Amino acid sequence: MTSSPSQLLDRLDYTETGSFPKGAIQEIIARREEMTPHLLSVLESAHADPGAFLNGPKAMLCTYAAYLLAQFRETRAYRPLMALMSIGESIPSDLFGESITEDMHKIVASVYDGDEGPLRKLIENPTVDEYARACAGLKAYPVLVHAGMLNMESVEDYFRELFEGKLLREHCHVWNNLCSLSGDLGFASLLPHIRKAFEEGLCDMFFDGLTDIERRAKSGGNVKWSRNCQLVDDVVPMMEWWACFDQKSARKPTRKTRNDQSKLLETCEFPSRPAVPPPPKYPGVTRNDPCPCGSGRKFKKCCGG
Repeated sequence: MTSSPSQLLDRLDYTETGSFPKGAIQEIIARREEMTPHLLSVLESAHADPGAFLNGPKAMLCTYAAYLLAQFRETRAYRPLMALMSIGESIPSDLFGESITEDMHKIVASVYDGDEGPLRKLIENPTVDEYARACAGLKAYPVLVHAGMLNMESVEDYFRELFEGKLLREHCHVWNNLCSLSGDLGFASLLPHIRKAFEEGLCDMFFDGLTDIERRAKSGGNVKWSRNCQLVDDVVPMMEWWACFDQKSARKPTRKTRNDQSKLLETCEFPSRPAVPPPPKYPGVTRNDPCPCGSGRKFKKCCGG
């Protein structure tokens, strides 16, 4: 008997088996036309009530929906996805885990509808999760160039606009990616801006060194830049080997903290869904408030980092 669309989505319950629901994923792909509206509804429902998708049976539903819609090249998913990336300071990372830093740039480019507006709005919004802005937003640009949806000159112009005022001059991961990607893409004309960003302490030295960025920019870019710029073509091999689906492991997948994520941004071998973070040590203190320890720094750059 054929499963109804809702029953098929129920089979994506990660908490039931902890294994990759390959059969359900393949059936959804086979029933693409029928299932697409239901996958879009998942993203829209998560935007309306993100808490319902953070734990329990729906804990990975947004992740599955985003990857599948990307494989389907469903441009109707672009705006709901951009809306999800733009809510709260940590909601995107809580919903999608390490997929934010590993694959979200490919997902966004795969559903891109031709309008840069939502993408730019995400990148330039200082109140949004910095990893969503940097990885779902800025990193999507090289993928769009590689796919022929944007040209290199227009991207260089936009990066210049970010350097020259569109991006708030406050240390965050967006600056790391802006400088690093400028080197990868060979934007030598932006080197004065990159040097100034490093001088002002807007970038993390551990992420990408100024010397290496200068070398790449001056030599026409990183010849390997396009290796991580492929659109989503087949979600099964992309997802089935994730550590969180490893049945040989006796323990449940550990949830990485946001500090762990920042250290593993580009090097994590096994993307997995992060777990629910522990209760806040300083209840009532937001990430942009002064740190309670008295350091004078923002909470997110000190004890809340």
